[in-house]
Amino acid sequence: MEKVIIAQISVQASKTEAFLKLAKTMVAQSNAEAGCLQYRLLNEVDKETEFLFHEKYVNAEAIEIHNASEHFLDFVKNITPLLAKEPIIEVF
Repeated sequence: MEKVIIAQISVQASKTEAFLKLAKTMVAQSNAEAGCLQYRLLNEVDKETEFLFHEKYVNAEAIEIHNASEHFLDFVKNITPLLAKEPIIEVF
């Protein structure tokens, strides 16, 4: 059964450019995964530091593979110091 993840990310204002550089790579690598149907990054219209990842996978196993991937683990490690607050992550 398809699974969707929505992750709300708040970035420090001075770190937005660095975040976007890392996120661009993350989106490309994630979309190349066999179990990924869609991996998008959206930006709030009136809040330049607020982002939303919208991810769709073929099943829960594809999420597990994604979460264990080297590019995901590196991304989390590298963006953590750039965040303004803890991300909000929901799985449907």
